[in-house]
Amino acid sequence: MTRLVVATGNPGKLKEMQAYLTGLNLELVLKPAELEIEETGETFAENACLKASQVAKRLG
Repeated sequence: MTRLVVATGNPGKLKEMQAYLTGLNLELVLKPAELEIEETGETFAENACLKASQVAKRLG
C-alpha cells in the first residue's frame, strides 16, 4: 500500500479524499500537526502548491 501525505490538518478534508480515492490501495494521512503552513497564495492552486512543497521538504 502506498502512503500519501495530504497537505492539510483538517480530518474532514482527509475523509473526503479517502471517499474519492477508494479502491486505489492508498493510505492517506494528514500532514504533521507541528508543520504550520501559512496560506499566502492568491488562489486555491497557489496555496495547494505551497502546502505540497512545504510538506515534501519536511518529509523528504
